[in-house]
This record gives sequence, C-alpha cells and structure tokens, in this order.
Amino acid sequence: MRAIIIGAGHNGLIASYYLRKAGFDVLIFDNKFGGMTDTTSIKGVKVSRASYVLGLMPRKFIDEFEIPIIEQDPIQTIWLEDRIIPFWRDKEKRMKELVNAGEDKFPEFEEKILRFKKLLEEKFTFVTTPPSEKEVIEEAKNAGIEDVMRPSKEFLSKYLSRDLHDFFIYPGMEDSPAYLVAYFYDDWSFVKGGMGTVAEKIFEKANKLGVNFVSERVNKILVEHDKAVGVKVGDKVYKADVILSTASPAETMKLAEYDHKFTLGKNKWVKYNVIFKEFPKVYERIKNFINSIIDFEGGEVVIPSTVDDRGGIVMEFMGNYEEVIEKFKGEIVYVDKLNARIAEEIYNLPAGNLNHLPMREPYLFDGRPEKGWGYKTPIKDLYLGGAGTYPGGQVSGIPGYNSARLIIKEKLGKDFA
Repeated sequence: MRAIIIGAGHNGLIASYYLRKAGFDVLIFDNKFGGMTDTTSIKGVKVSRASYVLGLMPRKFIDEFEIPIIEQDPIQTIWLEDRIIPFWRDKEKRMKELVNAGEDKFPEFEEKILRFKKLLEEKFTFVTTPPSEKEVIEEAKNAGIEDVMRPSKEFLSKYLSRDLHDFFIYPGMEDSPAYLVAYFYDDWSFVKGGMGTVAEKIFEKANKLGVNFVSERVNKILVEHDKAVGVKVGDKVYKADVILSTASPAETMKLAEYDHKFTLGKNKWVKYNVIFKEFPKVYERIKNFINSIIDFEGGEVVIPSTVDDRGGIVMEFMGNYEEVIEKFKGEIVYVDKLNARIAEEIYNLPAGNLNHLPMREPYLFDGRPEKGWGYKTPIKDLYLGGAGTYPGGQVSGIPGYNSARLIIKEKLGKDFA
C-alpha cells in the first residue's frame, strides 16, 4: 500500500517514519527539505533560518530520533527596565528567582500550568480524534485547574504582573483560553547544528527504513469521484492509496481544487539572522544570561553561538531591528531578513502564517482546521497532518504522528502507542 506525503518538514518526516514502520511504501515530495526546520549556511555560518529553538517536541520523539539538544541554562531571561528575571532549569532556583523579583504568585501559576500540561499529555496529546474544548474544560474542572481554560489575559492577571503578560502569550491570543499559555510554556532548548538537524535526524531513520524523498513540489492532488488517488508533479503522475498533506490546509485544499475558505490573518512578523564579525557588546547586567533566550520589549533574541559551534557568530531574533541592534552592538557582516511574504515564497506558506492557521478561535481543539475534519478532509483518502491540525503550530511533530496513527488504524486496522 503506497502513501504519498506532501511536505518534508518535521511533521511530514515523522509521519513518513511511522507509516513506513507500519508497512506502507512511502514517498515524500517537497521542494524545500526540512520545511521551516532548516539550517542555512550564510557566509559560512550555520543559521536556523526560520524556527530557532525546540521546546514543544515530546521527549519520546527527541529520544527516538536522537535529536541532539543543547539545554542552555537559564532557559529564558526576561529583561525589563527595572528587573532581569532568568528562568533556571532547576525548579527551586527558578521559584526563588521569580519570588525575589516580586512575583509572589508565580509558584502557583507554574504549578497549575504544569498540572494542566500533564493532563493534556496523558489524555489529549497522542490522539487520532482531536478533543473538543468542552471535553478539555470538563477534565480540567475534574482536576481542579479549570481556570487554565479561562481567557489568557484573565488567567495571567490573576498570577503575574502586567509587564510580564506579553512574554507568555502572542499578540491576538489574549482573549483565547490560557490553554495557549500552557501550550507555549516549556523547556526550550537549542539544537546542535541548528534546527535543520531536527529534519536530518528524523529523515536519517526514516530513510533507513526505506522512505524515499523527491525534491520537487506537488502541483496538484488528483481526485476522482471525491477520492484522492495520486499527485501530479511536473509532467509526472504518482498514484497512491492514501495521501497525507502536512502543508497548510489552505494550500492542501487548493492543490485538490476543493473550494474552502480559511481565515489566515494578517501576518506581520519579521525574523532577522545577523552575522557578526566578533561577539557583540552587550549590557553588563545581561552578560551572565546571554546564552539563554533573551526576551525584552523590542523582541526575542538568541545567540546560539554561545553554546554551539556554528562556524561564526550568529544572532537570531524576532522583533524590532533597531531596538535589538541598539542592545547588541558589533560589526555586522550580513543581515538575513525573513518575513511573511518571503516565507510564503520559500516555504509554500499561504499568507506567511507560521502556524498554518491562527492559534485562536475558531482554530483550536477540534475546530482545527475545521469542525468535523480532525486529521481528515471531505475528500476520501486525503489526510492532513501539519501545523494547521490539532494541537497546532511550532515544532512538535504531534500532528504528523497523530495523522500517521489514524491512517494506520483506518487502512491497516492496527494501532501503536
């Protein structure tokens, strides 16, 4: 039985591995290997061009694919005008730091967040049918942590000072459930050699099993009598018993010539990758934390060269260029700019939406990408397994794994944990 996967990002590669293990003949198509988990060489320096840290990927995947993570300590440092707050990996040290910074309720905040994350992991992470918001609320209520499903701004206001809120939630998510605060709260780490190593390590294992990759873009999903039967790549046609697309749902349905509208939102993000001749000069008060993820009002900054040999000095950040460069000064060799428009072209990403669909209602839980779809589409044998499906965006691999598991259950009548 042949499975064709559209998209060679981390989700497509993880899905390919498990489908092949189950016995499928697997062929992956993409003109950009690794998708947004890529490492690009700029002036001889290794740069994580799009995604830049790993945090949401379950430990089972990191271990299975032997992904070499670098656990910098502190994980993150919030840099405010009047306070610098490092988030140490050691829990006791972290709690002490936050309380000393005036955040007396932080221990309770984290305790609820971590209990909620554990609940999600045990009941709602590795699933073949996404849960409804009602189901999650009910389980959270039973566990006594239902306020994590209240609006994010309400939850954050209960536990943290107002000037910290924006470091725990993305713009536009304030009225969405604090489930999203928990979703993004994790032990973020660097990856040796850049984020492209994630894709390379997964494919290395998949390829050994017999998964094949074709470095070409799919032009069309072939549909006959409301059933996906193959893909067209250039002038060639490849037939398949099942097709799994880890591309954006909007891109997927467009390829299948199926008329369905998704709200992709206006995406104004910008990421800069800056190569320095020498290590930049930084403020004395932040010096001891420069190996961590630095968050301040002007943006989020990482200098992976502090913990990993990238062949030179690279600083990667999302935010305001002038504000960041003002705080990290040095002789600049090269500036690489990535924004929504450029990402749309390079990564086949409609509207440049990093998460494929907005991470807010109605695209949460079983509403992602559409109520009643889950990891399937209205077209028989056409499945979805990218960031536009539950649980959502960032480099987790969960959508790819869950969609592969569903295909194996429906086509082969077996399951795996």
